[in-house]
Amino acid sequence: MSKILLFGEPLIRITPSHYEKLSNNVSSQIYYGGSEVNIARNMQGFGTHTSVFTAIPNDNIGTSFINFLNSNQIDTTSIQRCGDRLGMYYLINGYGVRNSEVYYDRKFTSINNIDVSLINFNQLFGGITHFHFSGITVAISAHVRNVLLVLLEEAKKRNIIVSMDLNLRTKMISIDDAKVEFSKFAKYADYCFGIDPIMKDENDINMFDRAHATDKLIEKRMMELQEKYHFKAVFHTLRNIDKNQMNTYSAYAYSNQLYKSISLQTNILERVGSGDAFVAGALYQIMNNKSLQDIIDFAVASGTLKCTLNGDNMYESKETVIALLNNQIDISR
Repeated sequence: MSKILLFGEPLIRITPSHYEKLSNNVSSQIYYGGSEVNIARNMQGFGTHTSVFTAIPNDNIGTSFINFLNSNQIDTTSIQRCGDRLGMYYLINGYGVRNSEVYYDRKFTSINNIDVSLINFNQLFGGITHFHFSGITVAISAHVRNVLLVLLEEAKKRNIIVSMDLNLRTKMISIDDAKVEFSKFAKYADYCFGIDPIMKDENDINMFDRAHATDKLIEKRMMELQEKYHFKAVFHTLRNIDKNQMNTYSAYAYSNQLYKSISLQTNILERVGSGDAFVAGALYQIMNNKSLQDIIDFAVASGTLKCTLNGDNMYESKETVIALLNNQIDISR
């Protein structure tokens, strides 16, 4: 039986209601998430066994978050209860010509208090077949990177399949630093989600111009990264939102040749977490030994479905995603 372990920081999101700006006495919604938590919950909906390793404070807020994870059947037995706080972020939704804004409040959070000496690695990795982390996790702090490095070394000793999402948050880490740090950790990955920021060689210091890249340039980039890091496969998503807030979603996968997914369109209710839903869909298919074509088609459907749901994550069945794929009216090939 397959089971995936995810390492990352739990987050609480606060968003003012009705597209209002952040101000005194404004009505707001609170959502529990964080990239790896989002992926875990999505995959539980698909029927995958998941476990999250992190640190959560031993207080009422922390217990509420643990209860949220447990209510979604996510294994929390290895989570360390330490430190003083969970990370938070504020999302102020834009409207019309007003852009959305994100503000982080995640310094000195509990994940920075993880004690590696307290980890029972045989227990943590017992029954684990896959391990996942994100660039967001790499960007948190030097301590978190040190913990991640230990986890990756232990995972590799056990022949566990490793995946990394190169999601970049420039409010947490500069592009220059991300290029260097992400590249160090990409060496451990079997599957890579994204084509930057990592370095294909020592001169690759600028971000890949994905907005103006042709299919051939994207294929070349993916081929170079696979050769450099020996990935089993590399994934790259294509997103476009038109003036009517219609989202078009498709993806590429590369493993010795280029694969292109179906293209799906939907009006956006909430885009937050749709990238994590794509990763969750792909990992679910990978863990079920599906073809690369099936992997990216299912992943695009999963990411598109999340755009129609509020919150940072979704809990939908695989049958719901498959039904979306089979609805040819909404599919543009």
